Amino acid sequence: MRILIYTGKGGVGKTSIAAATAVRLAQLGRKTLVMSTDQAHSLGDSLELPLNGKARAVMDNLDAMEIDPMEEGRRAWGNMRDYLKEIISGRANGGIEADEVLLFPGLEELFSMLRILDFCEEGRYDVMVVDCAPTGETLSLLRYPERLSVLSDALLPAVRGMNNALGSLISRATTVPKPRDVVFEEFDLLVKQLDRLQGILRDRSVTSMRLVMTPERIVVDEARRSYTWLQVYDFGMDAVYLNKIYPEEALAGSFAGWAAVQEANLRLARESFPGQKRFQLELLPEELRGIPLLEQVAGQLYAEDEPDAVFCQEQAFRMEEENGTRVFVVRLPYAVESELQVCREGSDLVLSFRNETRRFHLPDRLSRRKLSGWGYENGELRVRMDY
Repeated sequence: MRILIYTGKGGVGKTSIAAATAVRLAQLGRKTLVMSTDQAHSLGDSLELPLNGKARAVMDNLDAMEIDPMEEGRRAWGNMRDYLKEIISGRANGGIEADEVLLFPGLEELFSMLRILDFCEEGRYDVMVVDCAPTGETLSLLRYPERLSVLSDALLPAVRGMNNALGSLISRATTVPKPRDVVFEEFDLLVKQLDRLQGILRDRSVTSMRLVMTPERIVVDEARRSYTWLQVYDFGMDAVYLNKIYPEEALAGSFAGWAAVQEANLRLARESFPGQKRFQLELLPEELRGIPLLEQVAGQLYAEDEPDAVFCQEQAFRMEEENGTRVFVVRLPYAVESELQVCREGSDLVLSFRNETRRFHLPDRLSRRKLSGWGYENGELRVRMDY
């Protein structure tokens, strides 16, 4: 099954683009599910249909649903949550709402993404289109599985052993209830599910992250930071969508100054995402909602492409360590060293080759370092960064 995950800064139109993509896939005969994991659901508004946590038929080959994060949380860690709630309620003397304390940022939304794993294992669909939360929240979700795995591997066995040996004694001495075995089993199962999910999300032949943005500098900059983060954590992004581009006739007269601004931002996007497929959509004269308009827009976006194609599988860069020096490595087959130029502009690394310019927003671990030199060997550009 192909998985297409759409995210972007709030208000850029990611839900509409995801819905239009799903409609197009259904028209092409793919059995498709479009699913919203964003707590601020708007997928039903885009499709003009009431949706809930159960898949509902929208048209031939297309089902849709809006996940309830609270319900998914109960499914994923109900026993552990009940245990923690029991501890908090018993120690707080009624002065605190345990349910509010147990709302860990991002965790409920992450449990929503476990439904991806469910549908992958069921095999009911050819393609799943996921309308995710805005980029900052989505990226924080993707880090959770790694952190929980460390906790599970390093700490959980020791805690479980101590609980079996001394749990009753500790409970009597501290009034903290002894956790049941089901609590540990549930946590262990949750971590294993998240590990499987992360493996699916990192398989570039299966899952593609896709960023939606508008031609505004602040939006493009956030998309560039998100792209860098995805590369650092080894998630594949194969396409970007430039949405709500003002047509030329709209930028005449009093708005003429915006034409140059918009063109500069479009150029920045082209330089920042050169390996990814770029789709562009002009600002529509009406709100993008309802199946007929979604079909029309999907036809414009994918006139020559199939939406579930894998447009890019290459890792944009990798980082290595050489005697305390961080090395930023970019694969550039067939380049000629004499025609390469590398420089630093703020937090960007700018690479020029002939008439092409490529920008990389440096990860945090490199942003405070200086460019100390670079070289080209075996088809790779190696940029050295030192303090």
